[in-house]
Amino acid sequence: MNRPSICLWVLIAAFGIASVSAAEPGQVDPPLPDGTREAQAKIAALRMPKGLKVELFAAEPRLASPVALCLDEQGRVYVAEEFRFNRGTEENRSRPFLLEDDLQLKTVDDRLAMFQKFAGKFEGGMEWFTRYTDQVRRLEDRDGDGRAEISTVFAAGLNGPLDGLAAGLIARDGDIYLTCIPKLWKLRDEDGDGVAEKREALLHGFGVNAAFLGHDLHGLCWGPDGKLYFSVGDRGFHVQTKEGTTLAEPRRGAVFRCNADGSEFEVVHRGLRNPQELAFDDSGNLFAADNNCDKGDISRLVYVVEGADSGWNMAYQTIPAPYETGPWHAEKIWHLDGAAEAESIRPAWVLPPVGKLGAGPSGFAYCGAAGWSEHFRGRFFHCNYTGNGGIETFRVKAKGASFEIVGYEDFLKPISATDADFGYDGKLYVSDFVGLDWTGKSRGGRVYTAFDPATVSSAETLQVKELFAKGFKQRANDELLALLAHADQRVRQRAQFELAGRGAAAIPVFTKVAESNPSLLARLHAIWGLGMLGRHQPAALQPVIALLASDNAEIRAQAARTLGDVRCPDAGTKLVQLLQDAEPRVQLHAAVALGRTRFKPAVEPLFTLIQSNQNRDKYLRHACVYALGEIGNKQAVLAKANDTEPAVRLATLLVLRRWNDVEVKRFLSDADWSIAAEAARAVNDLALDAAIGDLAALADGLHLSAAQVPDSLGRRVIHANFRLGTTSHAAAVARIAANDKLSLPIRREALAALSDWTKPTQRDRVNGNWRPLGARDAAIVQAAVQPQLSALLSHCQGELQVQLTQLITKLALKTDDNTFVEWARDSAKETPVRIAALELLASRKHERTKDLLVAALAEPDQSLAVAAMRIVGRNLPGEALEIISTSLKSPETAIPVKQQALASLAELKTKGADELLGDWAARLTRGTVPKSLQLDVVEAINGRDSAELKKSLEPFTKRQETGDSLERFRLALEGGDVEKGKQIFTGHRQAQCSRCHRVGDQGGDAGPNLTRLSATAERQHLLASLVLPNLQIAPGFGSVTLLLADGTSVGGIIKSEKDGVIELLTPQNELRKIKTEEVEDRTMPVSAMPPMDKVLSLREIRDVVEFLSTLK
Repeated sequence: MNRPSICLWVLIAAFGIASVSAAEPGQVDPPLPDGTREAQAKIAALRMPKGLKVELFAAEPRLASPVALCLDEQGRVYVAEEFRFNRGTEENRSRPFLLEDDLQLKTVDDRLAMFQKFAGKFEGGMEWFTRYTDQVRRLEDRDGDGRAEISTVFAAGLNGPLDGLAAGLIARDGDIYLTCIPKLWKLRDEDGDGVAEKREALLHGFGVNAAFLGHDLHGLCWGPDGKLYFSVGDRGFHVQTKEGTTLAEPRRGAVFRCNADGSEFEVVHRGLRNPQELAFDDSGNLFAADNNCDKGDISRLVYVVEGADSGWNMAYQTIPAPYETGPWHAEKIWHLDGAAEAESIRPAWVLPPVGKLGAGPSGFAYCGAAGWSEHFRGRFFHCNYTGNGGIETFRVKAKGASFEIVGYEDFLKPISATDADFGYDGKLYVSDFVGLDWTGKSRGGRVYTAFDPATVSSAETLQVKELFAKGFKQRANDELLALLAHADQRVRQRAQFELAGRGAAAIPVFTKVAESNPSLLARLHAIWGLGMLGRHQPAALQPVIALLASDNAEIRAQAARTLGDVRCPDAGTKLVQLLQDAEPRVQLHAAVALGRTRFKPAVEPLFTLIQSNQNRDKYLRHACVYALGEIGNKQAVLAKANDTEPAVRLATLLVLRRWNDVEVKRFLSDADWSIAAEAARAVNDLALDAAIGDLAALADGLHLSAAQVPDSLGRRVIHANFRLGTTSHAAAVARIAANDKLSLPIRREALAALSDWTKPTQRDRVNGNWRPLGARDAAIVQAAVQPQLSALLSHCQGELQVQLTQLITKLALKTDDNTFVEWARDSAKETPVRIAALELLASRKHERTKDLLVAALAEPDQSLAVAAMRIVGRNLPGEALEIISTSLKSPETAIPVKQQALASLAELKTKGADELLGDWAARLTRGTVPKSLQLDVVEAINGRDSAELKKSLEPFTKRQETGDSLERFRLALEGGDVEKGKQIFTGHRQAQCSRCHRVGDQGGDAGPNLTRLSATAERQHLLASLVLPNLQIAPGFGSVTLLLADGTSVGGIIKSEKDGVIELLTPQNELRKIKTEEVEDRTMPVSAMPPMDKVLSLREIRDVVEFLSTLK
């Protein structure tokens, strides 16, 4: 048995690592061939700032699929390796059958029950969920040559049915903290053999939902308060703390903190989508890199603030068009702070992000490390995991009480960087995932180091390495005091932590530095150290209280923050004074501190700040609202409900919202429509059912202009009436639909709600949350809509006419059908309106139906003709075969109409239909069927029950099987539907084309920009790119390394290759011409795109090819 296997069994036997349902330890992929040479050669293709150097630290087989990494004080690298991606750690995107259950889960035990419910859909049943394990690997460079020689499986057995992915690591004093849903782990190697014998679960209950792969538990970092901070994506949490309370929020991402032993667990910031990593700057400001939802929004830099909410909910992800992602888009929740287009629309309870990041936030680190020049110190290093991505850097600059991004620039590209961490040796360690295989199999794994040769051996860098190697425990107070002013952020922090651990003896040391040290950073660490001591020794806080009067704004801010962190009861009066500070940042920390200390006399001063702020600084408003919410003086808050200042009334409402208080309903009638909309958000989105009647009653008060009634309010008023569901409520919604002064989205939603009245959707129509309703009698809505029909017909145009006609058809409402005969005949009417009219008439078997359909088939409008053919097949069984046969024979019939004719033919259960399809099968064998109809013929025949018909396809099928690798897909070369292809490209949940590819100004940047694709690519290339993505990587996309005959290597992007010459664009932006005969070997990029035939049908692929062929 090899060593890794022994490690697994030792861990299982000693610490019960595997789930009780796992009969055996989990598998990992077999070791890959040595990738050192290829990994080393790749360096030549990397772009980096001038003067820096990149070296290979480790490559496969020493590691695989690295998601996260960290370094311990001895310079050993720990890597979280994932093997459970799509192989035990499941999602509701690629497993859509999980979605409805996923929306209902409240605990991780519920998720286990969901997996058990659907176990039959997974290979091996429940064994599927325990087959593979994630693991932690330790890499060591023992000879100091910059390359790891020793690779050890440090911890494995992470293969319980709820486990994964292992996504976060941090080391401190021999302990390795690991985040792996559903637990926060603390691991320790007690005998020095490279294997963690001790394993303790500090907290449990993360990952309530399946959500999306990669939305895991991660982001470990140490805060200036000595706490451990970490984050979870929108898989949510339901955690019982060590103190016995339960903190829960399914389907929402969050930032947490706790003590090193897991105690005092708190939620700091919520409403995030997937804050992959966190990082503190020198002043203790915490930032998160949050992912976009791949539907036109951006990835965002979030300033993490106590009690804040960024507004995301997993349920938004699957709300379809035309209300795609629900409030996320419609109410501009994701737009940046200060964005003019969002100011009057974004919910006030949401704290907006501060900056735009690259499309694939992954690793995230702050450069406060020795060994780096002033250009890089103070920058954030952001791993942008996209196709041509890598590491980017930026700074932040104060903007009011918050920040903005400045100086954004590339650092290291292209590389599939999942994480980056600064070592104690002056190097940046970067994990390279190599390439994503959507089946979960590893394609490799590497760790590189990037550094400045001019500073990596400096005295400062060598000192840092020695300090951490020897540790801080044995150092005297005076030495630690001096280290509080060190240039390296990590040295300062460890000195602070060590001093704080020495108890009361450190109080005078910290006090001296905090009051009068020439280094501002030393003073900040001293303040934070006093805060750590003050949790158990109140005397340590008195110097901090005194510093609230400092003439330095940052000292005032950090003193206020620290006193709030420890909930100091003696600082309230002086904190109140800081609410009038000249610096917004000081005001923010003072307000938050007043909330955490629950200082009741602060209520009026907080409202004074709210009034003077006038909603200008969203961060200041949030801090005041948070404080008022924590203080909890309901009587004093309600006293402001009728204040003449809208800013004060809004803040009052937001405080009530934080309490989930039904009293928010009093603001539904506010004269300021934006405040009324905010109240409606609270009533609906928090499911305050006691106020739903009040919200519904606003319906007849909405008869104003679209400019006055926010869509967010109108939509929620409709939903309130929908939920109550009586005839009077349906009538109120019908009146909204008929009101042509209201906006199109409101009226569209009103008609949609009426259409769903009898069989209500089980999800909240506004935010997508699970809020089931029972079926209702159709007579209720019929009685409500019938009297409004005349008004509706008079005031609905365009797409509203389509909806209305479909509603009339569905409810069988009484109408003068001659109206619809005229609509069907009127060529001036929009095509969807004419189609809806034809469908209504056909459903009622109107005497003019056949004539109208035949006439529609002859019209040049192909969409109308296709719809007419579909209606013929379903509604005219006696005449359908003749009409279909005639259309198929006619050379004048458009291809889309013939395609529909074949589909309709397949639905006709007659002998004549079989005979006609048999004729088309024979033509297919002879090769006389146009390419654009071949797939339709095959599908029509396969859709029949006739074995004889299916046998007639065998010659054609055999011919496909003997062709090249693309032959079986060539049915999808021609004949697709452009609009359907566009819908698949932008909205298919599993294919997710627009997540990686940009068309125009929409889409992601992980893959090639497709805006002008068909200008350079023929259909066969488009098809091959979809189903065989590795056959040919897009020119100019993806780096290669050429190994030359003279022993050298050169990397870059191939711009062209013809006539025996390769034109290579190097990282230095030089175009080199290299003869192919000089190339001994080359490493080609591997596409991260999965073959689309795994997630799309041939018909869908054909539609996408058709759409792509129009991009010129």
